[in-house]
Amino acid sequence: MSAIDFAQDTTEQVLETDLWTAVQAWLVEAGTRLLAVAAIVAVAVVVAWILRIIIRRVVDRIVHGAKSRANVLDTQALERSPLASLRLVQRTRTLGSILQNIVGVAVVIVSGLLIVNVLAPNALGSLTLLTAAIGAGLGFGAQNIVKDVLNGIFIVAEDQIGIGDVVDLGLATGIVEYVSVRITHVRDVHGTLWYVRNGEITRIGNMSQGWSRVVLDIGVARAADVDRAEAVMLTA
Repeated sequence: MSAIDFAQDTTEQVLETDLWTAVQAWLVEAGTRLLAVAAIVAVAVVVAWILRIIIRRVVDRIVHGAKSRANVLDTQALERSPLASLRLVQRTRTLGSILQNIVGVAVVIVSGLLIVNVLAPNALGSLTLLTAAIGAGLGFGAQNIVKDVLNGIFIVAEDQIGIGDVVDLGLATGIVEYVSVRITHVRDVHGTLWYVRNGEITRIGNMSQGWSRVVLDIGVARAADVDRAEAVMLTA
């Protein structure tokens, strides 16, 4: 074997060794990153599950307490109990669903950012301007939705209206059939169901919260006995 052939063989062996070392290093790094991503996903699932359980237990405890104080077994029977208990149940369940959705979205966003940081550490810095632009666009495009949700949260949290209330929202007047954080359903006297966005509600007139008054104009003949007519009306 000549010196040239020996040098070529040595060079090929060195290149093969370097290539195998690089492949091994890449596999180790890829495996480490995959394990990190799997750990992030597992932790996110566990955290979301724990938070949802906590929120659900808090809601169930409040609802169970309202049922116990009202001495009823089911939620529908709360309609026969004081109005405050029923409204407490409605408000608690609505806020509980809001909190669960917020927790889910927050966990997904944080987990996504952590995964991107693991897979491409330099990507977050390069995507900062793009993310800001997308956020600004979404902010302008979804500002009505954000306004509806924020106003709905205050309406529910402050117990301004509840299911079964007779209300005047300016845009619609009637009986409230459904209240969410974005929209309120109101059925008027003609049977029309109005979908009112919470962000468009600037005033609320609740005509049945706590107590209500009905004013009736009853015609009485001029020759009728007023005292007897009043007694008949009171009896009725």
